[in-house]
Amino acid sequence: MPTTPMRSSSGSASLPASAEALASSLALWYRAAARSLPWRGLKDPYAIWLSEVMLQQTQVATVLGKGYFSRFLEAFPTVEALARAELPELLARWSGLGYYARARAMHAAAKEIALRGAFPDTMDELRSLPGFGPYTAAAVASIAFERPEPAIDGNALRVYGRLVGLRAARAEAEPLLRELVRPLLAHGKPSELNQAVMDLGASLCAPATPSCPLCPWREPCVARRLGLQAEIPPARKPTARRRLSWVAAVLRDERGRILLARRPERGLFGGLWELPGGELSSTGDERRELARLLRERLGIRVRVGAAVAEVSQILTHRDLRVVAHAATSSGSPSALTGYLGVRFAGREDLASLGLSSVTRKLLAKLDGRADRPARRTVTHQRASARLGAP
Repeated sequence: MPTTPMRSSSGSASLPASAEALASSLALWYRAAARSLPWRGLKDPYAIWLSEVMLQQTQVATVLGKGYFSRFLEAFPTVEALARAELPELLARWSGLGYYARARAMHAAAKEIALRGAFPDTMDELRSLPGFGPYTAAAVASIAFERPEPAIDGNALRVYGRLVGLRAARAEAEPLLRELVRPLLAHGKPSELNQAVMDLGASLCAPATPSCPLCPWREPCVARRLGLQAEIPPARKPTARRRLSWVAAVLRDERGRILLARRPERGLFGGLWELPGGELSSTGDERRELARLLRERLGIRVRVGAAVAEVSQILTHRDLRVVAHAATSSGSPSALTGYLGVRFAGREDLASLGLSSVTRKLLAKLDGRADRPARRTVTHQRASARLGAP
């Protein structure tokens, strides 16, 4: 084996061993060490697609822990069933997984697939669908249809980058590695080899403390030989985080049901239900700002009381803080500006609604309060005829 990173004629990294030898050692390791996952061994492109979308920016333990994958398939067993579903129903089933743009893109793609009458099986066709980036398309094409397409996610980027000793930012490394490792897939089953790299990155080739002695590629790995594991992939520059402060109202009808409002389809928490309110201006008084927001967005005048719950949520590039206040009103709410609908919801209704994790946290805190707000807050008889449907 060479003792320095191999280079192609163009100056970019190249495989440090034959593609056949690398594929063979990886396949042997995978057959012995593969993770047991509910979507493993499936050839249904819809189920494979669903698993890949759920795992984008979500840990495997989260997807498995509450049965999201199996429960979603029970509700929408085929891509046609998903295409027929109403978006609020889909978002309710997705609730808790976060990054709801994924669910909206899945819904749009399912409708296109249903119109075609068959699930696409080539990269070009898959890439034409909403939400199908290079990785998702390659994962579905290779696992469902055995297309020799390298699936380069974060784990694969780290594994392959260390193997060839490539120190480059993701934007540069990803397309280069995709073509560099493509020959591996000609020496085995693409479905097996792509999933093996995923497992290798999730287990042994960890970001901070790789278990190099146990790795099937320990001998040819350039990063191991040169001690570059900590440098590949290079650390990303930290992204400036924005702090968001929201206020929300706890309004109940005479039956104790809580008022919820549905957000626009696009944007943060798109299409989900929440306690009505909005973003607090940097210099605004919480109570006054909340009263203004409800007047503008729901057409009601309210008396805003004390804060009754507060939660924080870490988002991708933002830190969100939401403070909920008890409020009373005799008006009739309707969706005016910034909301698609409003409705009262009892405890039995919440499971069927798409709620963000922030809203679920607030409701859980409210449930735990002994001094819950007074129930006479919005006159239901006057409001019911004007409430928007989901």
